[in-house]
Amino acid sequence: MKRIAQRAGIALDWLWRVLGTGHCFSFLFVGGFILAITALPWVRRRPGSEFEKNARARRIIHHTFRFYLWQMQKLGLMTLEIVGRENLQYAPGKLVIANHPSLLDVVILISLLPDCDCVVKGALRRSLVSGVIRATGYTDNSNGDAMLARCRESMAAGFPLIVFPEGTRSTPGQPLVFQRGAANIAVRCNVDILPVHISCNPPTLLKGEPWYKIPARRPHFRVEIRQPLVLAHLVETGTAPSLATRQLNRQLLDYYC
Repeated sequence: MKRIAQRAGIALDWLWRVLGTGHCFSFLFVGGFILAITALPWVRRRPGSEFEKNARARRIIHHTFRFYLWQMQKLGLMTLEIVGRENLQYAPGKLVIANHPSLLDVVILISLLPDCDCVVKGALRRSLVSGVIRATGYTDNSNGDAMLARCRESMAAGFPLIVFPEGTRSTPGQPLVFQRGAANIAVRCNVDILPVHISCNPPTLLKGEPWYKIPARRPHFRVEIRQPLVLAHLVETGTAPSLATRQLNRQLLDYYC
């Protein structure tokens, strides 16, 4: 009987987490749509520069994601540990890079950085979250030159800029592969880097997996915000940008491996 009760408890816990995960995903997408037609247009209609309007909209997303993560923890769907929170003081005007093991990574980072900008895929402007992306002014990666100009302006205005060097979520058991986009932004914009390392145990919300494929036990996310990496210490002054980008990309990959 004891073994049957244990198995029943495990099954009920799994069912609860599936239902809770479904609820949270619905909240994320439905809530994003509601914000895109209510609060976000309202804050953008208020007087101010484009940067000020973007900042107001981004703070709404920041607080929404904070509530979302609080809700997930209260429902017993995950636990979250933040290490090195004091290093967030260095984030303004920096390139914030992180590895990308889970779908929740961007939610976690935006919940920690109230006014951050993000480099997003151009295809997302034609997705369910297109209204949020337009309202917040997140940087589109579909045009390389325009993207670099936007990144430079955004960080010069004091916004942290989030980029995932992998370009997509990691594949468990496979070595990390970094695209050159993050290194190119750092070199071309001449900015220092704030590295963040994210781990999730057991893995969940992986690339190519449906949202309802959850692990047997609740996942624990550990987010470590590390000391800034000074670009001048990583790349020699006067190095050609293309060569500096390749060198920096290798160093960043070694740093995370």
